[in-house]
Amino acid sequence: MLTGRARLDPRRWSIGLRTAVVFGVAFALLCSLVVLGVAVATSQGVALTLEAPGGSGAAAERTPGSASDVPGQGGAIAPGPAGAVGSDDSVPTVVARVLARQQLIWSSVGVAAAAVAAGGVGWVVSRRMLRPLDDIVETTQAITARTLHERIALDGPRDELARVADTIDDLLDRLERSFEAQRRFVADASHELRTPLAVQRAAIQIGLDDPTPAGLAETREQLLEANRRTEALIDGLLTLATADRGLAGDERVVELGELVPEIATGLIDEARASSVDVVILRGTFRRVSGDPVLIAHLVRNLVSNAVEYNEPGGHVRVLGTGEAVVVVENTGPVVTAEQAVTLTRPFTRVDRHGGTRGRGGAGEVAHSGLGLAIVDSIARAHGWRVVIEPRPGGGLRVTVG
Repeated sequence: MLTGRARLDPRRWSIGLRTAVVFGVAFALLCSLVVLGVAVATSQGVALTLEAPGGSGAAAERTPGSASDVPGQGGAIAPGPAGAVGSDDSVPTVVARVLARQQLIWSSVGVAAAAVAAGGVGWVVSRRMLRPLDDIVETTQAITARTLHERIALDGPRDELARVADTIDDLLDRLERSFEAQRRFVADASHELRTPLAVQRAAIQIGLDDPTPAGLAETREQLLEANRRTEALIDGLLTLATADRGLAGDERVVELGELVPEIATGLIDEARASSVDVVILRGTFRRVSGDPVLIAHLVRNLVSNAVEYNEPGGHVRVLGTGEAVVVVENTGPVVTAEQAVTLTRPFTRVDRHGGTRGRGGAGEVAHSGLGLAIVDSIARAHGWRVVIEPRPGGGLRVTVG
């Protein structure tokens, strides 16, 4: 609840009221200056005319019955309606005073009336001009998470209000895409978490019905595999959430020439198990500025994905260029350009035959399906861009830069 003093604070006035006040004050000041100038010029002109030789003043002095012809008056005139006039006042002075007083009175009345009229015009004009702003506010307040598809779509001239409406519409576009991606991500994550949990439940129910050593060993392996898959998925979700928050401000210089070979060495066993050669072109990497932990995740996910989605006897090449931060090429199934652009979406994978699938089943490799999604999020946090291109003979070329 605003107090009386707060209501009088001009900073709390509406745009319409401020416009009306500005109109009225500006008009009053301008009119006052004009009227004052006219009054001064008129008074001086009348006085000079009456005092000029042979002018109206001399004629007035020679007119029969004038104050100068009355015996005993000595040229003085009696006080008139305009007020008392001293014996030393001449006719020009009296006329100038009366004229100035009348001009001041009626000019003040006219300026006040004009100021009120100008304020009213300013109020009407401002309300008419700001009416689209009310529509913008009403439409924006009515939009909720369930009605993000609605837009202001303001018609009329492309003025400042139209630019504000267009900016809000663009913001709503981004919010709608973000909400849709979030809903899709939550649905996919729920499905991915449900699969290993179902496997664990089935293993426990079935395995405990056969308490033989062999049955218990098989049940244990199934539970361990489901647990590893769940752990990998949760780690991927946490990394993706960390990357989506952006950099924490502790950026440092990262030597990719040292980081990439170190990460690739840690994936040698995985590559050997898949009969894939990993080739690191040393001396092609440069220094970058960023979060060392996130950059390490980016490189590890790129190389790990290139090894996993490969073919026996294939290879992986990791290099740097003058423009790109890191480039990873691998052999593997043939992927179309349309499929390649979808691989940064969460839980999207390339199967062994070159197709893409959004969600995994129980018998698949324990891979979270978040590898390239994490890469894309980390790259955006550092101001980089991820470009995925299919190779003619199969496999992909992923460029981060």
